Amino acid sequence: MVGRNFRSGPKSVHLLCVYFLFASTNYTDYMRRRTPPSQAADSTRLVSPPSEPGAALPSAPRPALPSSNDSPQDRAVDTSPVKWSQERRLQFIDFRLQWDGRINRRDVMDFFKISVPQASADIARYAEIAPGNLEYDTRSRTYVATPAYAPHYESSGARQYLSHLLALERQILTSDQAFLAFRPPMASVPLPSRTVEPKTLALLLQSIAERARLRIRYQSIARDEPQERYISPHAFGYDGVRWHVRAYCHLREGFRDFVLGRILLPGAPVASDVDSSQDREWHTNVDLVLKPDDSLTIKQREGVEIDYGMKNGKVTVPCRQAMLFYTLRMLNFEPNGTPRKGEKQVVIANLADIKSFLPKPGQA
Repeated sequence: MVGRNFRSGPKSVHLLCVYFLFASTNYTDYMRRRTPPSQAADSTRLVSPPSEPGAALPSAPRPALPSSNDSPQDRAVDTSPVKWSQERRLQFIDFRLQWDGRINRRDVMDFFKISVPQASADIARYAEIAPGNLEYDTRSRTYVATPAYAPHYESSGARQYLSHLLALERQILTSDQAFLAFRPPMASVPLPSRTVEPKTLALLLQSIAERARLRIRYQSIARDEPQERYISPHAFGYDGVRWHVRAYCHLREGFRDFVLGRILLPGAPVASDVDSSQDREWHTNVDLVLKPDDSLTIKQREGVEIDYGMKNGKVTVPCRQAMLFYTLRMLNFEPNGTPRKGEKQVVIANLADIKSFLPKPGQA
């Protein structure tokens, strides 16, 4: 993921967050939706939707091969060594139907740079796996979402839409990388630039992959001068503003968080005998049970319950113990679990049960 062209700065920091979010969402959805070939062969074939004028949709879901009738440009694109999977194109169709209410072959062709037959096959395949989700409108000469439309992929959800919108606004993605057809005006809270040196990030990734230790100079906030130490990294953490690496500190003899931007002059990775499974706080999960503050009125409580997606007046937020300090801060709680001054929307209902897991902030 990291190479010589990886650039430091705010884009690189947020790119990691967005990349892992999209990748995990798409992979999870793909695995959930997969159907064994034997089941697919036994399933009843559905009638393909009517074709757009000028081309017939193939009845079979398999991708169309280049033919002698295809243009040279189409044939060149179809034989390209790098192509989007059909699963990704089906997600695109589903996303556009969800948020734009329509889709046509040209949309798929332009976004993925594929041929007319391939785009037609993709729409036909989508009609088979999501029957009743789209129909052809002869007046607008395009496919539209039916009144009974229901998203077929989790990647068409509201969270994913807003993630695309945020990534565009922060210039992490370009318009030809996001599925959005219409981009409404938006603004996000500006964040200060957090420096991430590409060499540092590359060496940390290598150390995690090879289970190695790394010699670094670390600029702790508690000291005026950088201090040399060895760390054995095993994971990354993101607190909503900046990135950390979770690592065993051979100087302090314990697992700690290190801000990426404060890691200076990393050396070459060497073998480490640290077992990351011994990081108890990283592997311990803590459930924060939130509920509306008792001082709120009934209507105010209802508003909070809707906003937080609560059921029966509560919502559970799962969290690694190693990330508990940052989670409490993000939710406007003090490290001891009480609401910050002036904050009274939610409280931690199970505070007494999690007291032993509450963080004890310290500097590396």
